Amino acid sequence: MAFRLLIDLEVLEILQALPRGRRIKILQHLRKLQESPEHYSDYKDQDALGRRVDVAVYEGWAIFYWTDHADRQIKILQMVTAD
Repeated sequence: MAFRLLIDLEVLEILQALPRGRRIKILQHLRKLQESPEHYSDYKDQDALGRRVDVAVYEGWAIFYWTDHADRQIKILQMVTAD
């Protein structure tokens, strides 16, 4: 069963500003995260509360997300340019 995908408003604004082709690729990647979040994490980080936050690097962007297993949700928290 797939997770529900929740995206922060600031991330949506970033996506909206991207060229259409790049935006579509990133959205397709987010759908892959939705199906299997553990397979697309490139590294792990922690939020201010000490929760594990996964980071997927794709198309020049670092996508920070938290997998809420109890509620079956993937929460896209932040998207920043990857160095």
